Amino acid sequence: MKARRFILGVAFMSFGVFSLTAQNPNVNTSMTPGNAPVISSYTPSTDVYKAESIIPEKKPVPYSYIREADVMWAKDVWRTIDLRHRMNMPLRYPLEGSISDGDRYSLFGLLMEGIKTEEITPYEWNPITGWKDPFAKVTSLEQIYIASEGDTVYDVDGNFLRVAQSMQNVMQFQLQEQWFFDKQHSTMKVRIIALAPVYYQYFNEFGEPLPSPRPGVPFIVHFPQCRRLFATHGVYNPKNDAQVVSFDDLFFQRRFSSTVIAESNVFGNRMLTDYKVGQDILLEAERIKNDLFIMEHDLWEY
Repeated sequence: MKARRFILGVAFMSFGVFSLTAQNPNVNTSMTPGNAPVISSYTPSTDVYKAESIIPEKKPVPYSYIREADVMWAKDVWRTIDLRHRMNMPLRYPLEGSISDGDRYSLFGLLMEGIKTEEITPYEWNPITGWKDPFAKVTSLEQIYIASEGDTVYDVDGNFLRVAQSMQNVMQFQLQEQWFFDKQHSTMKVRIIALAPVYYQYFNEFGEPLPSPRPGVPFIVHFPQCRRLFATHGVYNPKNDAQVVSFDDLFFQRRFSSTVIAESNVFGNRMLTDYKVGQDILLEAERIKNDLFIMEHDLWEY
């Protein structure tokens, strides 16, 4: 009896499916790619995961408040970051524009974007006073291009179309930082105060080659003002694409190679090249770096 009911049920279901197919002869059961539905809102991605470490809403880690009474010792130091050094190459490239729809800039390119959008205030470099008063006078984007002594192209409205040619020869960055010992936390700390690009000119105003490249500083920026922009843009990691750090993290964690070029002294913040030549400049830079280490080391007793 049960077998008979089972056979009748299977026969009834087969008849129903045959009837539906006969009523709609245009049903397509093919699974070929040509018959797949088109989804217009779908955009392919080259990443297997969604990057959320560096987003436009990211904020830099705020500096802790420092009381004057807690600073037992302080020293101003000036450094140069050579972009030709292997460790500093992520700060140099790309040489022009940006990569990945604005997700990746060079350090100089990011500073120029911040100046164009008025998020960063540029200050004029005075070759006479140098680093004695870096924030004395505010400069403009037009003055930056004029100071570079290169060709500048304008549109019909008077807006700049491209950067002067000599501005692409940025090979170094100079920065001013302050080292101090915080007795409240018993640690030696450092804060970057100012940052300035250094470009080199190879030809004079008559187009003749110079005997040696002529350095120039187009502008100076206040580093704490740049931290918000630096925190929202990543730096290329040549060793691991999954560990992208921001420009702010790179400077905060000291992930760059630099050489000391000056320290605060009784002579008025003179450069090492003013009283040293040749290899003695590097030896003097190592002495200043070693003095910072010894200063912190001697504050402790073992």
